[in-house]
Amino acid sequence: MQTREHLVDLYLQLIHDKPHTLFHPPTLRAQVREDAVPRVILFSIMSLAARFSDDPSTSQRTKEFFNYAKDSFRMDLFNMSLENIQAAVLVGNLCGVEGQPELESLFFGIAFRLAQIIRLPTPNLEDGAVSREVKLRTWWTLYMIDRWSSAGLSVPQQLSDDDHFHHLPMPELKFWHLKPDHPQSEEHYHNESHGLWGYMVMLARIFGHIQNLHKSLADGALNDMEAEQRTRNLAHELERYIDLLPLEIHFSVENLKNHAALGLGRAFVALHLGYHHYATLLYFPYLDHQQRETPNRAMYSSRCKHHAVQFSDILKLSHEVKDCEALYFIVGHMTVVSSAALIHTLLFGQQEELPQTRSRLCDNFAILLKLREYWPAVELMIERLFTFQKVCMWSMEKIYTVDKWVVKFLLQHALPIEEFSTMPPLSERGKFANDTLSILRRPNMFTV
Repeated sequence: MQTREHLVDLYLQLIHDKPHTLFHPPTLRAQVREDAVPRVILFSIMSLAARFSDDPSTSQRTKEFFNYAKDSFRMDLFNMSLENIQAAVLVGNLCGVEGQPELESLFFGIAFRLAQIIRLPTPNLEDGAVSREVKLRTWWTLYMIDRWSSAGLSVPQQLSDDDHFHHLPMPELKFWHLKPDHPQSEEHYHNESHGLWGYMVMLARIFGHIQNLHKSLADGALNDMEAEQRTRNLAHELERYIDLLPLEIHFSVENLKNHAALGLGRAFVALHLGYHHYATLLYFPYLDHQQRETPNRAMYSSRCKHHAVQFSDILKLSHEVKDCEALYFIVGHMTVVSSAALIHTLLFGQQEELPQTRSRLCDNFAILLKLREYWPAVELMIERLFTFQKVCMWSMEKIYTVDKWVVKFLLQHALPIEEFSTMPPLSERGKFANDTLSILRRPNMFTV
């Protein structure tokens, strides 16, 4: 029982409310103490958390717990319930981190269909405030997963933006302090600022539009001016998003520490890493030197580099401020995209940019190697950086064109990417970049 409680605490600290939000933490802890958590949910949580345990006898059981979770799910597959939706999400996450993207998509697909069958997140008359909010958060978790998993595996989205009439999640502290017998009320959602997860959902909507833009570019469906117009519109959406954020949720060291003191430091970091990642994706095509000059190309290229730098700096800071470190799985892919933009600067930027760029890349690489200790599939993400470097090296004057390969690199994080078997002769700048990337082949250089 002590091990269970410890692993559930680790899960709630390091994972929950970052890539997904499925439970009311006080209720989950009470259910663990009462041995009332469904086996599949308990084993899934233990598998996700065990890798972070300092006890080798526990951390070595990660795959054992994973197998128990899959077996438990199969035995209860026909249970049309909220708990089985939560279980499908957790097992799907486990499949993803173990490098099984097809199974990940399968479990997520089951979760989507179950949610539609039971009419999630519509509350029942007997639901209290906690049950209503848990259903709402589970629904928005599915929305977030749909945006990420559809991009990662290049499959159609299952949940439409037309479903956005549901309330956004309430502030996390208010939710945590609700009692199980507290009656549901519309007042919880009126005249109230959103929780961190509410703001994450708003970003995920913009992310979906950025995906669509990249796909249109890859398919040749847009000319340069049309692409720039759509980019401009999405840039305005991101700007309006930042303007909407309350001052206490804007990123600053003070706000980070304030959120950490409330137990929300890691979720606060997740929100801002997501913002800078989506912005980097939006502007990434403008790093393409083969693109014909358009009015805002230079500005958008500069913005891409800016957001990649901001992502790197926030990620590094998260590991320096207590209770803020970003260790959930998808941070690996976001860090790879940030690193790719930094590699571009290393290859094509100004001489005075190189020292700080190399330093940030080293910081990113140190965290990638740390993530790889916990999440096996991060190894594939790291390999994508070497492939990206090879693509860049094919021409030191003109980088890649925005084609299907680049879309795969930016969005399809769960799929392998085409390798390039040979490398052209390296220029001096290329050797500098190659030496920096080689750090990922020599992990003993870091203490992580």
